[in-house]
Amino acid sequence: MYIFKQAKNAIFHFDKYPELLETKLSKVIFYALFFIIFFNAIYSSYPFISYYTKTKGFDNFVEKYIPDFKVVDNKLVIDKYYKTSTPLDMTIIFDPEENNYITEEDKKDVKGLILKVTPTHIISSELGLNIQIKPLLTTFNIYDKSDLSNTKYLINISNIIAFILLFFIFILKDILLLLIFTILISLISSFYGLKLSYQTIFKLAVYVSTIPYIFKIVFYLFSIPIPYIIYIGIILSYLHFIFKTILIDNNKSKINAN
Repeated sequence: MYIFKQAKNAIFHFDKYPELLETKLSKVIFYALFFIIFFNAIYSSYPFISYYTKTKGFDNFVEKYIPDFKVVDNKLVIDKYYKTSTPLDMTIIFDPEENNYITEEDKKDVKGLILKVTPTHIISSELGLNIQIKPLLTTFNIYDKSDLSNTKYLINISNIIAFILLFFIFILKDILLLLIFTILISLISSFYGLKLSYQTIFKLAVYVSTIPYIFKIVFYLFSIPIPYIIYIGIILSYLHFIFKTILIDNNKSKINAN
């Protein structure tokens, strides 16, 4: 398949980069979207699938991760501050105070997504959520934890919605990072005395991102923490050898022209 041939050349053959950079822009965009969508589908769905298979469903999610509460005047009443990590790579925080934003205390010792519940709001900066609880309480007649347990189907629906939101947020994040990466490569290429078009630099950014993308998903699936400096090192190493290859190819073209 064309995509896998391109990936093989991008990972293993620096001498193929001058040829890769001649690829049509439409094909390069398709290549980038394939990797972004495919790997983020795995990245987003893995925590949900893993949790579901371990617990044989989401039915015990309420009992295990949501503390006792009651509803007074359409507000949640919780006895104390709770911070609970879940297998969904998400930390759920229950704040008895109306701190309707993510505080430094909330962020402390937390890796990944935060979902915060206050007496009046449900908040997540990563998911772009800041919704009032009152409409949910009145719509589903929730007055305490037992009422929430009786609406377990909502947990399944919520998980589907959370997956879709995470999926699209990760896609948008990677597209933004790719554009930023393109700008950085433009700056780095100037140190090598290369004058490349923005289209060529974008293609280079896409192909150089292949190996870090694969490493990222493999290490994630095996729960191996890898510092971002490792990914940066891989990218810079690739860029160094690719730029040298392009310089050699340019010199050969000049010699042949003469």
